[in-house]
Amino acid sequence: MLGREKKFYNNVLCVYPHQEGVPEKKYCPPIGLEYIATVLESLVEKVTLIDMRFEPNLNDFLKEADLVCLSVNWDYQREAAINIIAQISSDIKVIVGGRDATVHVEELFAAAPNIDIIVRGDGEEIIRDIVSGLSLGEITGISYREDGKIIHNKVRDLHSLNDAIYPNRKMRRANYRLLYGDIDLGLGMDFISTSRGCPYNCKFCTFTNNPLGQKRDWSARSARSVIEELKTIDAGFVFIVDDNFAIDMKRVEEICNLIIAEGIKKTFMVALRLEIYKHPQVLKKMFKAGFKILTIGIESAQNKTLKAMQKGFDTTLAKKAFAKIRKTNFYIHGYFIIGCIGESESEMLEIAYFARELKLDTISLSLLRTEKYSPLNDLISSSTGYYVGENNIVCSMEYPLEKLGDIRRRIGRSYYNFPTVLRITKKIFTARLITFPHLAKLIFILFLRGVLNNKKRRNYGI
Repeated sequence: MLGREKKFYNNVLCVYPHQEGVPEKKYCPPIGLEYIATVLESLVEKVTLIDMRFEPNLNDFLKEADLVCLSVNWDYQREAAINIIAQISSDIKVIVGGRDATVHVEELFAAAPNIDIIVRGDGEEIIRDIVSGLSLGEITGISYREDGKIIHNKVRDLHSLNDAIYPNRKMRRANYRLLYGDIDLGLGMDFISTSRGCPYNCKFCTFTNNPLGQKRDWSARSARSVIEELKTIDAGFVFIVDDNFAIDMKRVEEICNLIIAEGIKKTFMVALRLEIYKHPQVLKKMFKAGFKILTIGIESAQNKTLKAMQKGFDTTLAKKAFAKIRKTNFYIHGYFIIGCIGESESEMLEIAYFARELKLDTISLSLLRTEKYSPLNDLISSSTGYYVGENNIVCSMEYPLEKLGDIRRRIGRSYYNFPTVLRITKKIFTARLITFPHLAKLIFILFLRGVLNNKKRRNYGI
């Protein structure tokens, strides 16, 4: 707390931008922006956090603001942020941060003349420096306007996570709920970040380096800090957004022990690597603590691709690993990539068969992407016929974006057959991911949707 020290701003507006026509994802709380808002609480007179997916009109809030902080994490938010900034009076300071803003600093300054400062990279320390009145020239990790020029200060060093900083959820003005598509399942949804970074070096991963090209060493909060934050979360369903939750197995076990000891009853969804199979006792304890959904990146059904991408395993090891992981009744979601360099159409289509062989419950099929500092770029430039297309999707002369999209749809249709859907439904219930009334609601809505779609097809002769 600053106590009686001078406060340079009175009313700060933290805005998560949105406009019609772009993905809503209303189940996702903007925890990155919430970190910023929480840091600001003790430094300014008043902080208001606005999620424009729920409150699209900022006019009344802007009347009182003397500082607006916007988060631009994804490319589809950029236009919305630019349109919002155009409506902000020039006497209100505007600070923009987030992953996409970090990558597109020059473009954002050019498109939005009202932007004063862009925060590059992690923002918690930087926003503290700015609002505390530190001279802009002294603050690493920012770009700013001065005398008609854009000044880029040096990159800020990455530091370990602070156990004492996590989002104050009492600042929220919206409820975040678990959705299946656009179906509200009636369950509260929340996110928590317990670590940042990843020690692995998978070549396809756009998060191996931060948007500035820095390799982030894995840094984690203490188990006790994680538990203290969990106590502030009302939602029954919690997604742990770490790139890799299970780097330190002693920490994982300590978190599980504390969850059980404190009587915290929640369902957790977590991302980790298949090497977790080496720790069967920890897996059992995770399930007991509520870690019911595991999301694991497999990426390809081809050994040559797994080797080229430096995944650290082959298909034989994947089969062994999932056989061991399945001994506990987890719901397992696998990630695969369509369009990996050097793969033929027939090899891509093998994903559906391989996923069934691994007995995954559900799968996600992403198109291969790259970013400015991705280690994948060297491989693209040295591979004949490959190029970076729209939205940073990696394409080739043989497999342009349209064909890759078609292949993805074919894999999805092949995998999600009727027996698979029945198995998914059974797993949702047996793993107790949602209660029977919620499951019944989902099945009923899907049934009605199917009936209406069939009726529509008949009406149009499809």
